[in-house]
Amino acid sequence: MLPQRREPPPAPGPAKLVSPVLPRFWHEPDPERQSAGRNKFFDFVSAQAKFPEAARPTAAQPNALLPTGRLLVSIQVRPDGSVRQPPRVTKRELAQPESAYLPTALHALDAEAQRVLGALRFVRSKAAQDSLLVPIRFIAE
Repeated sequence: MLPQRREPPPAPGPAKLVSPVLPRFWHEPDPERQSAGRNKFFDFVSAQAKFPEAARPTAAQPNALLPTGRLLVSIQVRPDGSVRQPPRVTKRELAQPESAYLPTALHALDAEAQRVLGALRFVRSKAAQDSLLVPIRFIAE
């Protein structure tokens, strides 16, 4: 019998992101509570979203432009508080036209936005489903 070849274990991916249960601030009639909920939401998103390494220039392409700017991402919040997968990037507002950047860099920004926004959890609701358009900014540090 021939020895069986073992495949190496897959490289570990980023740790699974766990979101606190966030308020559905857009339904809140009290302006102070709405503002507090919105702040909690954006504090979580900004703390978790990191500029992806895959969007940085590589040794093979050291002169590639670094994509910076904002993505607008559509999320659907289900009645149970989960986000319908995957969140959808609807628009990229970048410093240069998209054609100036490597496709892999743009894909890396999209994937990071989807990773963070896809992990969100909200309080349960009787509403059928809520739709949000979330801006997420990427600036290289």
